[in-house]
Amino acid sequence: MKTFFKALIFAIQFLTRIPIPVAVEPDGRIARYGLILFPCVGWLIGGMLYSLCALMLLAGTLSPLTIAVLLVTAETLLTGAFHLDGLADTFDAFFSTAKTPEKKLEIMKDSRIGVMGAVALMLALLVKITLAADIVTRGHSFIILLFPVIGRWSQVALCTFSPYVRTAGIVHLFSLAGDKKTLLFASLFLAPFFILPGSAASLAGVAAFLFLYRRYVHRHIGGITGDVLGSASVLTEIIFLACACLLF
Repeated sequence: MKTFFKALIFAIQFLTRIPIPVAVEPDGRIARYGLILFPCVGWLIGGMLYSLCALMLLAGTLSPLTIAVLLVTAETLLTGAFHLDGLADTFDAFFSTAKTPEKKLEIMKDSRIGVMGAVALMLALLVKITLAADIVTRGHSFIILLFPVIGRWSQVALCTFSPYVRTAGIVHLFSLAGDKKTLLFASLFLAPFFILPGSAASLAGVAAFLFLYRRYVHRHIGGITGDVLGSASVLTEIIFLACACLLF
């Protein structure tokens, strides 16, 4: 039980900027439990966003677009733009003139943002805000609770089915912990999705996207990095929101 709570704290500290004044020294066991708990952290983020959404709807003075902008802003603050940074770095590398995986990995490590990274970042935020506004307009605000969960689950899936192409870092620990058993336990946190009509189809859309995105990433660099996991989280959230708009 002590290891479980350490792993939960570690996962929260890794995926969010929620202040928890406890130092956790990661090892293989904590990384495995932490990876399983990624979707649990998604539920935490989703719960906070849903509560904020409910309060703004209760006030009754804000438009759906304003609510959507504030929700995406809140998510960005909660995560410290962690995943958005990965999205920008990934697309800077993949749409660069670099021909080799080594050069693309080098571009990913560059702290400067390029044109393609900036464009990907702006489009991702605009699309997410538009979809969230549509969902709020339709009165399906419960989707706000769900999309952060599927975004964090996508990282577990990629850690399970893709090799980590760097040689060090926290993500390396998570990639070593990723296997089918870990994915199975992490997927249990998706069980509430199946209560809602249309959720199974939405998850199928997400799974299809992840399959194609994994192939795309492998073609460029042969595996995953922390930036790729961040980009997958953002893009998976968008795919899920889009499916929800179509199916709910």
